[in-house]
Amino acid sequence: MDITFRTYELSDRTELEEIFLQNTPKYFAPEELGDFLEYLDIFGDDYVVAVVDGRIVGGGGYWIRSSDHQGGLSWAFLRPDFQGTGVGKALAVYRIDLIKASGGAKMILVETSQHSFGFYEKLGFKLLSQQPDYWAPGIDLYSAVLELE
Repeated sequence: MDITFRTYELSDRTELEEIFLQNTPKYFAPEELGDFLEYLDIFGDDYVVAVVDGRIVGGGGYWIRSSDHQGGLSWAFLRPDFQGTGVGKALAVYRIDLIKASGGAKMILVETSQHSFGFYEKLGFKLLSQQPDYWAPGIDLYSAVLELE
């Protein structure tokens, strides 16, 4: 499997919206779609698209805030048929490496759900807190951090 990563382009929007909906309601509440599309409009330059054999299979955002030396991962998802294939891990590691390469972050935060926390835990993220029904009923907030130093 040939995985490549590139920066989000406006022409990717419809396909990413479709993939987002394929992950609803297990990973995202339906009302979060508007938030995701707004995120792309504002922060699209920091959104990475995963492409396998010429086809978009998912994506994920990242951020770096030099004022407090924090980085973060956001809005990551894959087509359901690509979950468990290693693409998600490659996408996470790619974004973590971008944050590390910036030199501006000492830690990386992720806010996810109980459905995805185990994935991030395997990458070394440590749980900071959890809050039931945060994203939607049955979708809890798990805040976790990966220390870089």
